Amino acid sequence: MAVVHVEDSRARSRLTELGLSTEEIEDVLRRAEAERNFCTPFDPLSLPGNIFWGRTVRYLRETYTPLGWRSASPSNVPLLISPTDDFAITASSGSRETGFAALTPSTRYPKGSAVIRRVETNRQLMFPDYEVESEAQDVGDGIPTWFLLYQHVNTENGTRLYAELSLPNNTGSRGKIDSWHERIILPWIDFEGFTPFPSEDDSEGGIDIPIERLG
Repeated sequence: MAVVHVEDSRARSRLTELGLSTEEIEDVLRRAEAERNFCTPFDPLSLPGNIFWGRTVRYLRETYTPLGWRSASPSNVPLLISPTDDFAITASSGSRETGFAALTPSTRYPKGSAVIRRVETNRQLMFPDYEVESEAQDVGDGIPTWFLLYQHVNTENGTRLYAELSLPNNTGSRGKIDSWHERIILPWIDFEGFTPFPSEDDSEGGIDIPIERLG
C-alpha cells in the first residue's frame, strides 16, 4: 500500500526533503494553465492538454535548473533530474482519482515503452529481487522517477486542478501506470473565469509508442 502524505504539513515536509516546495509547484501549474487558457474552441481538442503538459515540463525545468537541477530527455522522456542525480521527475495527466488521497489514480492514458522501463526501474530499486533486462544507460536512467500527475475538473465558475507528486512501482496490464509506492497530495487550485475545455485526448509527447503486455 502506498505511503500517502496528505496533511499540509506532512506534504510540505516531504517535498522539502526532495528539494521542492508547494509554492514553486503551484506557480509552475498556474503558469502552464495560463498558457492553456489561450486556446479556444477552434483549436484541435488535443491542443489544450498538450500545451499544459509541455509547459508544465518547461516551467519545472525553468524553476529548478537555477537551483542545480538538470533537464534530460532519455528515449524522449522529458525529465527534471535532482542535483544529487538520485531521482528524476516527469509530468503526466492523471485519471479522475488524481489528487484524492482515498483513491488510487492512474495515468490518464497508456504509456510507451520508454516510460514503462522507467517504472520497472523504480520497481527494481525498491524490490531488488525483481529483475529487468539491462540496457545501455542514458542520462537520467537507472534512478527512481516521480510523476507530477494532474487532472482538470470543470466547475460552475471555471476549472479546478488536482495534482500530486507520486512515485510509481508498477504498471497496469494495458500500459497505464496504476500502482504507487509513495504519493504527495498537493492542494487543488481553482481557476475562476478560465475557459473550461472538453475532455482532451492529449498525446503527451506523441512518439513514445504505447505497448501492451501479452501473456
